[in-house]
Amino acid sequence: MSFSRKALLALTGIAALAMPLAVAGSASASTLGGCTVRPLKPVLDHIDSRDHSWIRYETTVTCDAGRSIEIQDERLEYDALSADDYYGTHIYNLRFDNAETRTVSVVEALPDADGLFDDVEEMYHQTGFQVTPDDGPVSGWTPTWDGSPQARFPLYA
Repeated sequence: MSFSRKALLALTGIAALAMPLAVAGSASASTLGGCTVRPLKPVLDHIDSRDHSWIRYETTVTCDAGRSIEIQDERLEYDALSADDYYGTHIYNLRFDNAETRTVSVVEALPDADGLFDDVEEMYHQTGFQVTPDDGPVSGWTPTWDGSPQARFPLYA
């Protein structure tokens, strides 16, 4: 096998490994049963008097009229070399009498999730949901969960 062919195969393998990381960083939305849910990039809400950062995790929800939706919103911290760290789930139960878009959010303290020499946390959240229309059965849960873009927050302001 020629050198250029070996190099091409190696680069193809590297690209294949990197693809899940690129996808994880992009925003996505799911539509199911007349509702669309999109988790947004986390943002700094405030820094308290003890210099602790508080992060806001927002999600936009658009539904047709006559829908109830249950959303599970998981907060996570990205880890390149191990499983991402899980920091809890917030559940939203919303009712839509009219077609509209709403934004829901939760504010949580920035965790210190990494080792001694890592002072930046890469936070994101992901959502799954089910919809119940007024005139039919519950949809079941979305087959996949959609993740927000990652946001990097320093531990020390």
